[in-house]
Amino acid sequence: MEKLNKYKIPFVGLKEGKHEFEFSMNNEFFEQYDYDYIDNVELTAKVYLHKMSTMMILDFSLSGNYDTQCDLCGDDLRATSDSEHRLYAKFGEGESTDENILMVPQKEHEINVADLIFEFFVTTIPLKHEHEEGQCNEEVIDKLSTYKIENTEQESNPIWDKLKDLK
Repeated sequence: MEKLNKYKIPFVGLKEGKHEFEFSMNNEFFEQYDYDYIDNVELTAKVYLHKMSTMMILDFSLSGNYDTQCDLCGDDLRATSDSEHRLYAKFGEGESTDENILMVPQKEHEINVADLIFEFFVTTIPLKHEHEEGQCNEEVIDKLSTYKIENTEQESNPIWDKLKDLK
């Protein structure tokens, strides 16, 4: 996890006010997390830190591209992901019950944002990937449609029919 040290933001020496940090991630970053559901990731994360005397506000702006497969035709697909996230960092001990609040111990002098960037990116990847209309492999779509099972009328079951009458 030494490779993730470059994602640390040393906030102790910063003056109160707004500061901007930019990080670039690729497959090497995601290999640290054993995340292999997507390939050829090119991700840029901008972190805007607003430091105040009692807390910090971290605004994350993530923008990237990655390779995956189309869920309809199975061909390769280059997808994009853009997202914005806000996190409040408060100084104190313990853990917060609010997912938007990060508790930072008083003795800390830096925040490693690698895990946060990973979480934010992975949770914004859609569950389903499809080509734009007309870009799917039509040969595969046509072949799959030949195997599509038509909705056939099933014989009615007298037991279920009686239950339907209870409505």
